[in-house]
Amino acid sequence: MASISKLSVRGVRAFSPDDEEQVISFYSPLTVIVGNNGCGKTTIIESLRYAVAGTLPPGTRSGQAFVHDPKSAGQTSVKANIKLRFNNRAGNSMVVVRSMELTQKKTTMQFKALDGILRTNDPNTGERVALSHKCGELDRQIPTLMGVSKPILEHVVFTHQEDSSWPLQDAASLKRKFDDIFDSTRYAKALEAIRKSRLEYANVAKEHKSELSGLASHKHAAEGFRQETDMARDELAEIDEKMAACDESIERESEKRSKYERVLNEMQELSDRAGDLRNETERDETIAASKRSMLEEDWTDEQTSERLEAMLSGFDDVISADVRKRDEAERTSEQIEGDIERLRGKTVSLNSRRGKLEAECEAHDGVVRQRYRLVDEIAAGYDLQEVAALSQRSAARLTQGTAGTG
Repeated sequence: MASISKLSVRGVRAFSPDDEEQVISFYSPLTVIVGNNGCGKTTIIESLRYAVAGTLPPGTRSGQAFVHDPKSAGQTSVKANIKLRFNNRAGNSMVVVRSMELTQKKTTMQFKALDGILRTNDPNTGERVALSHKCGELDRQIPTLMGVSKPILEHVVFTHQEDSSWPLQDAASLKRKFDDIFDSTRYAKALEAIRKSRLEYANVAKEHKSELSGLASHKHAAEGFRQETDMARDELAEIDEKMAACDESIERESEKRSKYERVLNEMQELSDRAGDLRNETERDETIAASKRSMLEEDWTDEQTSERLEAMLSGFDDVISADVRKRDEAERTSEQIEGDIERLRGKTVSLNSRRGKLEAECEAHDGVVRQRYRLVDEIAAGYDLQEVAALSQRSAARLTQGTAGTG
């Protein structure tokens, strides 16, 4: 709880500015101030009131009658100060110093409130700290430090004797005093501020509700777009799987094609070999015919019997060898022709299967490209960049695969 300890006064009312400071100590729980009329009892209360609230006494002509008269002191200006030592509501000792100056002009006097000082001890180091403040800052800080509002200090705790009958004033003045004491003015202002804030927040809530309905529709549309996106992703994944299966099928067919090409090459080699064998057979038949014609000739006149027998024996061997060659060539030719016919039939079957597979691949590629175009249109319509990029990559792989197999 806050309490006051000492009061020092100099240059206020009848207290001379040239004498030493007049100090009064206050005791707990009660201090009674007594004395003759004019000894300064009211001045002490006025000084206390000015020290804690910064309020000048009534009837002092804006402070001119509160400071010691410069004419009485024989000076052109008089400086007055009031020092008050008090304990704030935390129990810490503090000193507030209020200074004033009254200057005698040619025809008027000028009152000036000087900057005040607030002294305290640093709780960490224990050193004395003095801070200079404007009068308005002190008027707000001291009541806060004491934990008592300024209206209570002015009208209740340190009320002036000329204002002590304010509870008997008219209703309007009394209401103003009570509003200040109980801070009901701030309460009314707070209620008004709350009322205005309520209206503002009601308007904001109404706007937010309208925005919420729009956002709800956007959310519903976004959920639909998300479902479409998920479906498109699933379809793309399915297409990728089908493309992978197609790639494997194309690879298998490419291997089969290579195998068929090797078979065709073998067929061509066999056909060339059969042609060579036919040529050899024809040549052998020509030789045999020539030899038969030679046998039909009469060589008895030209050759001896021994010579003819030797030639006959040689001809028999040659004819036997030629017959064997011819028979072997015919068997080989028949075998080769059988192989050619078999391979030709297999080639026709493979070419038919190849054409069917190529047609199926072309139809599948057309369906996949159409699906990619639809996915691109959906992605462009709903700004789905990720789906568009995935579709473009898949389409590029399809194009590369088609170019590779072609």
